[in-house]
Amino acid sequence: MAGPRHRPDPTGKRFRVNPEGTRRVILLLASAALLLCCASLLGCAAESELKRLDPSLNEIELRQGKIAVLGVVKYQEPDQVRPPLIATLERTLHEERPDLGIIPADSVQHLLGGERYRKLLLGYEYQGSLDGQALGEISDSLRGAARFLLLARVEKDHTRSSARGVAESDTGAARVGYAMGITGRDARVAVHLYDLSKRTLAALARLDGSSENSRPVLSPVGPGRGPGATVEIGSAVPPEDTGYPPPPELAQAVEEAFRNFARTLPGAPLPAGAPPSPGARR
Repeated sequence: MAGPRHRPDPTGKRFRVNPEGTRRVILLLASAALLLCCASLLGCAAESELKRLDPSLNEIELRQGKIAVLGVVKYQEPDQVRPPLIATLERTLHEERPDLGIIPADSVQHLLGGERYRKLLLGYEYQGSLDGQALGEISDSLRGAARFLLLARVEKDHTRSSARGVAESDTGAARVGYAMGITGRDARVAVHLYDLSKRTLAALARLDGSSENSRPVLSPVGPGRGPGATVEIGSAVPPEDTGYPPPPELAQAVEEAFRNFARTLPGAPLPAGAPPSPGARR
């Protein structure tokens, strides 16, 4: 028995695959997969959020265009707080994304000029963003040295103190009469990545980070509490009045946030167990 025959198309037309349309579909699928990976990276911090990621942004453009670091600011704080924050941003970006070309803030300041550089950072400190005019000034000054501009703004800086019992892992032997004093620092930072060729925002994330210092203190945790017990001291008892360690530097607290941002950019290594992006090379 003969198999079924295909009927000819009465219109006389043949269906053709549109390569451009196929490419757009692949890019959209890749962007969706990237957003899922970003969500998994940011999910560890409840308050962290990727606010914007341009779907057209890809790893090839990032690698070829280079990223200029403008700086890191904290609202209503002197300029002296910026250098360690900028150094942390540049270091974590180099460590997490060694495939990207980075122009450090010192070089950007030299290209812009000291006065213009300070003016731009001050405007960003108070407004929390850069407008088209500012992006145009920066683009003209860089003269094609970088396509992308990276900067960050610390929006929250909070210290806390608590105590727990001293465990054997802390000193080699449990110490009932002592507590392990803990002083922590929590920070929230907004990170902006601008595309200077388009004068637009390519990526925006608000990320949380934290760091802790600890040491044994004379405050007892009280009878009946085991070595793993936790006692909240609260802000009413300053660390310096109870022998608590000083809080970590702000740069230590924001490091985690900067690392997470670098990992959300296109082309970053995927988290363990994450599926490969559609269209990725094997």
